[in-house]
Amino acid sequence: MENRPVIPNRPQFIDLMRPGERLAELIYLPIHLFALPLLLPKLALIIPNLDSVTLNLIYYIIGFAYTLILCWRFLHAGFSAAIDRIGSFLIAIASAYLLETALSLMLSYALILFDAVDLSSPNNTAIEAMAPEGLNKLIAMTVFMAPIVEEVLFRGLVFGGLHRRSRLLAWIVSALVFSLYHVWQYAIYDPAALLSAVLYLPASLAFNWCYERSGSIWAPILYHMLANAIGMSMMY
Repeated sequence: MENRPVIPNRPQFIDLMRPGERLAELIYLPIHLFALPLLLPKLALIIPNLDSVTLNLIYYIIGFAYTLILCWRFLHAGFSAAIDRIGSFLIAIASAYLLETALSLMLSYALILFDAVDLSSPNNTAIEAMAPEGLNKLIAMTVFMAPIVEEVLFRGLVFGGLHRRSRLLAWIVSALVFSLYHVWQYAIYDPAALLSAVLYLPASLAFNWCYERSGSIWAPILYHMLANAIGMSMMY
């Protein structure tokens, strides 16, 4: 009988989110995606001198507090998984950067091919406009709070929840929901803004890669923080 070398399989992805945490995030998902973005602007009509950056900060403070309180065990389990496999954790982040770079280049060539090089993100434009109102608040929101809130929702809940049923479905749905999340509010007034969702696909797929390869939610969180920090530094 021929003896063949055993090729080790890629470590199987393990969803560390508990059922109670999944239910809590499932409840919060439509609140974060739709309810708060539609209701919070009404505060500006009630509270005078409430600028847009403070309004957005309140939005993420709510999500940040909710995530820390109700998903603390998930975050702790992800931290333990990162420490236990620190090599895989760091490799996942580094390879995600290479993946996003390659996908971004491919997207750039595709936009040139379809004569859409002027496609821009209305979300980034809005962030640039808010900077004079409070840059420190903006950094706290985009670099620290947003990555934790969004990764627990889109990777922990959506990607992790779907992965057990279909890996392909998990990749597709989480990437699409994350990308559309950043532009849908602008599409209410300008439907063409939906096209700019494609600009977020490289990053979203890289975050998925981070999470699946590392098995820790902190890999996409950390990479998301770094990406947002670099993006902020390039804006200003």
